Amino acid sequence: MAHRFTSLQSSIDKLLEAEYFLGGLTRCQGPEFGYNLNAFLGACRSVTFVLQKTLSRVVGFDAWYAACRERMKGDPAMGFFLELRNISQHEGPVSFVGGSIPQPPGWTYRFAGNREAVPPTLLGRDVAGACAEHLVKITDLVDQFRASFPHESCIVCALTEEGMDKLGFSLDDLGVLLGLPPGYLDVGHGIPVEEKLRMLRREFDPIDIDALHRLKRGGFQLRGEDLTFAVSGGADLTDDIARLIEGGEEEGRVPRMAFLTAIGRRIREKDME
Repeated sequence: MAHRFTSLQSSIDKLLEAEYFLGGLTRCQGPEFGYNLNAFLGACRSVTFVLQKTLSRVVGFDAWYAACRERMKGDPAMGFFLELRNISQHEGPVSFVGGSIPQPPGWTYRFAGNREAVPPTLLGRDVAGACAEHLVKITDLVDQFRASFPHESCIVCALTEEGMDKLGFSLDDLGVLLGLPPGYLDVGHGIPVEEKLRMLRREFDPIDIDALHRLKRGGFQLRGEDLTFAVSGGADLTDDIARLIEGGEEEGRVPRMAFLTAIGRRIREKDME
């Protein structure tokens, strides 16, 4: 059986898909914000699904991914995002509250009222900003695979003598991949194997390593424009409403009542100054 080459590109494409919907979170409000959030959560989850589907036959993958899964389980924020994805896919929209902000003008949102409590690291955090941080973590996981399995991550990296020894493929295996007849690449016996591999590398596209590194450092873009995220100190009116809903107070069970209660408390605090 011919060697089956593997690549990270499908997982990188899913990361770029998640980046696209992250951009939507910074450009819209109301129902459209929820649509983009659900799409972002689904795309992020698909990254690891695709990773497992396309790379599970790589020798050493199972042990590597088991260790990654344990690290993800130890991260409350990552566990929360996984639960949000399950909610959005199987139960209905993810719950959040939002409000307008003057600088920069626009809207900011907070997670509140979902089945799982918002972890402390995400309290008072703008939803889009928290999503960006999550995407960095997912990207880092993909890049960890690239660093641990360079020849299995990119066929261009595999086409070296070192890669050939590591993966155990032959020139005929490459011929099958290119649709060439058996023995076609055996011509030119005086040509060193490394030189043949160098020429064959031109026939394949490398993985988009630049995009992977850009996402890993949080350089998110939408149509070439850098994304910016609302910054909050956790003292906005939106945070007050989110705390009422998240805390399970009677006033927080109905969004309208939570809003009125938060406004009323702020007015009383102002009167007492």
